[in-house]
Amino acid sequence: MLFSRFLAMLLLALTCCAVASASDFEPSPAVADTMEAPSPVCRSTQFRPQQLIFPAAAIAVGSAGIRSHLIDTRGDREKKTFDNTLQYLPTVAYVGLGFIPNVKHEHRIGSRLMAGVTAFAIMTALCQGTKRLVREPRPDTGAKTSFPSGHTATAFMGAELVRLEYGWGYGAAAYAVAAGIGAMRIYNNRHWCNDVLAGAGVGVLSAQAAYWLLPLEERLFSRRKHRGGNMALMPSYDGLTQAPGLSFAMTF
Repeated sequence: MLFSRFLAMLLLALTCCAVASASDFEPSPAVADTMEAPSPVCRSTQFRPQQLIFPAAAIAVGSAGIRSHLIDTRGDREKKTFDNTLQYLPTVAYVGLGFIPNVKHEHRIGSRLMAGVTAFAIMTALCQGTKRLVREPRPDTGAKTSFPSGHTATAFMGAELVRLEYGWGYGAAAYAVAAGIGAMRIYNNRHWCNDVLAGAGVGVLSAQAAYWLLPLEERLFSRRKHRGGNMALMPSYDGLTQAPGLSFAMTF
């Protein structure tokens, strides 16, 4: 558990440092135009209503199972802990695949990191806010933080980011990992089935929202670079909910 928290904070710190470096780096005049210009408008950043079908259905079905739990999946099983770390694997793949030669991607590293940070912030806000509002007891300990599953949301967020950036070829593998994480949360008696369904919907929706916001963020940071100003983006940790988060500040 401590290792997974350390890994989460380390990934956040590295991501924030990379975003800050990408925004503050001064390129040579020969390449300035190509680095400062926002990424071309991509299909992945365009809002399409059909994208909402899966996350809306998953969240709706998951919400319907609050208190009733849909299916009682509890059992006397030996708990596995690898899901605490592997939940971040799709997000790591999202950041790292773009560095591999011949792997086609839609955005530069700065934009990918910006989308990743935005998705994580949205997902964390939705999960932690809903947990405090619903207060669903966990099947193993009774702690009132069961709905929705944060581990599942993290994994599916990363999987959807991979799909949006690299296509279904890599996205299918990322989704397989995410589905495995969701199954392990049920196997370990940490979550009810409906918690996992809702967590998957929240994760996918968070990634999609981050990509819808990406063109706006690129324009915002492009203007800030020309006008001057400072940005601070730092990882944080909520000791009450034991959840990582982000602190953000900007001067204009």
